Amino acid sequence: MSDSRTDGPDGQPSTMTSADIVGFVRDFNSSNQAHETLWTRVLQAGDAVRRAVHDRDAAQLRARHARSFHLAVQAEYPHRTSPLVRQVFIAMSALGLDTVACWFAAQALGDGQVETLLWTVLFLAVLAGGEVSLDYYSDRGGRAWRLLVTGLAAFVTGLGILRFLFLATVSVVGTATALVGAALFTAATAGFVLIGYRALRAAEKFPAWRARRWSRQADKEAGAESHQVSRLLRERNRLMDAYISRIRGDLLGKCPSGQLPHLEAALREHLAGGEQS
Repeated sequence: MSDSRTDGPDGQPSTMTSADIVGFVRDFNSSNQAHETLWTRVLQAGDAVRRAVHDRDAAQLRARHARSFHLAVQAEYPHRTSPLVRQVFIAMSALGLDTVACWFAAQALGDGQVETLLWTVLFLAVLAGGEVSLDYYSDRGGRAWRLLVTGLAAFVTGLGILRFLFLATVSVVGTATALVGAALFTAATAGFVLIGYRALRAAEKFPAWRARRWSRQADKEAGAESHQVSRLLRERNRLMDAYISRIRGDLLGKCPSGQLPHLEAALREHLAGGEQS
């Protein structure tokens, strides 16, 4: 702690040592139990601040490590940066829009409502599996991905044929209308499958999603610790101001008024440092 200075008997400045500050505090505290209680609360608040600062620094270090880890994992797939949960929701929503088209196709096979529903669920499961498989093999390329594209295209075409058979059977407007309706449903199915596939292609990988969640959680914890430090600092400073406002009168009786700001600064440093008399 830096020394404060007061004027000596000859008018020259003299050094106010740490021992003098401690002496002032001891004399002031001994004069009234409330003073010592307030002084103790100031020191306890300072201890809480130091613990909070330590916790904040540790949390900020964890947050930096978590961010670095996330960036390292994400760097493996730089083009896949969209949030995984959001992209999966988009893919599932697009798949849900195929429900009507799959229902029409299933009616060409099902003899009852329950059987039709089961066929619809099966068709949707095949489309979903196709999207996921295309996404999985897209990073590997090669023959497997091309075979999947061919197989999925054939399946979508087969659904279109089933729709045509159903519409041609129940339609009263003719074969041409049934053909147009089946073609539109098939185009819509293919479009929604493509949307779902592209959504999955932009989604981050599961390890990157997990690393990003860890990084976000670490950032939240670091922010909470910083908020805690600020709150404890305000509380400590409030108690410190209260104590100094009470001891200021005694200080004025022991040093010139011109030296009071320096003496108060030294006292604040003493209280903030947690030195005990």
